[in-house]
Amino acid sequence: MLYTFDQFALDTERFEISKDGNPLRAEPQVIELLIYFVRNSGRLVTRDELIEAVWNGRVVSDSAISGRIKVARKLLGDDGRRQKYIRTVHKKGFTFTAEAHADAEASLSARLGAVAEIPQDRRHDSRPSLGVLRFISKGGDDDRRYFADGLTEELITTLSKISKLVVVAHPQSPQIESGTVDARRVGAELDVRYVLHGSVRTAGDRLRVAVHLVDSLDGRHLWAQSYDYRVGEVFDLQDELTREVVSALQVELTEGDQALLLSRGTEDIEAWKLTFQGQAGVLAHHQDKVRRGREQLRAALERDENYALAWSTLALAHWKESLNEGWSESCADSLVQAAEASERALALEPDHAATLAMHGLILVSRQRFDEAFDAAMRALHLADSAADTIALAGIVLRACCEPELSILHTRKAMRLCPVYPAWYPYGIAVCYWMLGEFDLAVEFAEEAIEIDPEFSLVYYALVMIHAEAGRECEARSAVESLLAIDPKFTGRAYNAVMRFRNPAIEVRRLAALQRAGMPE
Repeated sequence: MLYTFDQFALDTERFEISKDGNPLRAEPQVIELLIYFVRNSGRLVTRDELIEAVWNGRVVSDSAISGRIKVARKLLGDDGRRQKYIRTVHKKGFTFTAEAHADAEASLSARLGAVAEIPQDRRHDSRPSLGVLRFISKGGDDDRRYFADGLTEELITTLSKISKLVVVAHPQSPQIESGTVDARRVGAELDVRYVLHGSVRTAGDRLRVAVHLVDSLDGRHLWAQSYDYRVGEVFDLQDELTREVVSALQVELTEGDQALLLSRGTEDIEAWKLTFQGQAGVLAHHQDKVRRGREQLRAALERDENYALAWSTLALAHWKESLNEGWSESCADSLVQAAEASERALALEPDHAATLAMHGLILVSRQRFDEAFDAAMRALHLADSAADTIALAGIVLRACCEPELSILHTRKAMRLCPVYPAWYPYGIAVCYWMLGEFDLAVEFAEEAIEIDPEFSLVYYALVMIHAEAGRECEARSAVESLLAIDPKFTGRAYNAVMRFRNPAIEVRRLAALQRAGMPE
C-alpha cells in the first residue's frame, strides 16, 4: 500500500519513505513506526499500542519510544515544538495529524516496476562481488562436519552485512571434492568477480582451516591463508578470517558495517555447534531430521537463552511440524510454539532479516496478513544478498496472494544461490498455479522433484495443478506419490496453517484437492 500526505509518500510494501519523489534514508524501526501512525491517522495511539506493534510487546523504556518519535519527526521536518505531524497527548499517547491517502494501484505499479531494479548481471554492479563456496570437511568424525558448514554460514552471514560488498552463496562445492576449483567456471556460474573456497580439518582439539581467494577473470590467487586454532577458539577464527577477506578485497567499511561485524549471536561455542547441527536438520523437509534438529536447538537454548538464531530456527522447526499431521502431538500446539519462539527471536534482534521473514510465515498461519506482508517486505529491505531469506519472504508474499511479486523475489534468490534447494522452484510452481499458468507450474514442480525427489510438498502442488488443469489421472498419481513419502499427510492440516489471503484462491485449492481425492 502507498500512503501519501503533503509531499511525502510512504510505501509499506517496499518499506520506503520519499519526499518529493526522493527516497529518504531511515532505519527500519522508524519506517515501521510511521506505517503504524499513518494507518491510524487521526486517532489517539497509546504507548502500549506502539510497544505491541513496533517493539513486538517487549519491555522498552519511555526514553526509547521518545527517541524513535524524535527521529520520525526529524525525518518529516517536524519537531517536538511544532508537532506538525506527530502530536503528543500528555500522559495518553500520540496522534498522527496529517490526512494520509491510500493508493493500492500506485504501490502495485511501483513493485512490479521493481523488476528493473534487480540487477540481472552483478558484474555491472560497482561493488565487488564474492562467491563463497561451502567449505568442505576433511578428516575428523562425521558428527563434526558441522564445523565446515557452520563456519561457511557464519562467514556468508557476516560478509553479507557489508554494504559495499555483494555476496553470493554456493551451497555445494563438488569441484573441491576432487581437490581442485575451476574459479573461472564458478565465477561465470555465480556471476561474480571473486571466488572464496576452503577446507576444514578437525583433529582432536585442533581446527585447521585453509582458505583461498581467487579472481575468476584470470584464475589468479589474490590471497591464501592457513589457520590453526583450538576448537574452542572458532569465534576468534571467524573474526580473523572476515577481517582478512575484507582487507584482501580492499573493501572500505563504514561505521555501520564495523558495528555489524562486531555483533555476534552467542559467545557459547557449544550453543553455536548445536544450532548449526540443528539448522541442517530443520532445513530438510523430512520428519525425523526436523525433530532431531528441534531437539538440538532446544539444547542450544538451554546453554544460551539469548541466542536469536537458535530461537528463529526453532520457530521454523515448530512451524514445519504444524504443517504436517503426525509430525508432532498437536499441529495447533506446534503453531503456538512457533509463534512464541519467533517472538523471542524478534525481541532479541528486531532488525534481523531472516527472523522477520520467518515471523511473516507464522503471521500468515495466524491469518494476520497485513502484518505478515509488512514483515516480509521489511525482511527484503534488510536481506541484501541473503538468498534463503529472500525466498522465505517470497513464501509470505505468495500466501498474501501476490504471486507476481513472489516470483520476482524468488527468482532473485535463485540468481543469488544458483544451486538452490527444491523449495525455491516449488514456490514458483504454486505461484504459477495461482495465476492459471499450469504448464509453467508443472515445469517448476518437475525441477523441484529433480532436486529432491523426497520433497513431499511438491507433489501437493502437482495435485492442485493437474486437477485444475483437468488432468485427473496425473492429479491422482501425484496424490499417491505424496502419500508414499508422507502417509500421514492431510490437506486439512496443511491448509489450516499455510493459508491464502484471497478466499477465492482457497476455494480453488479445496476444489482441486477434492477432485483429485486428496485425504482430508
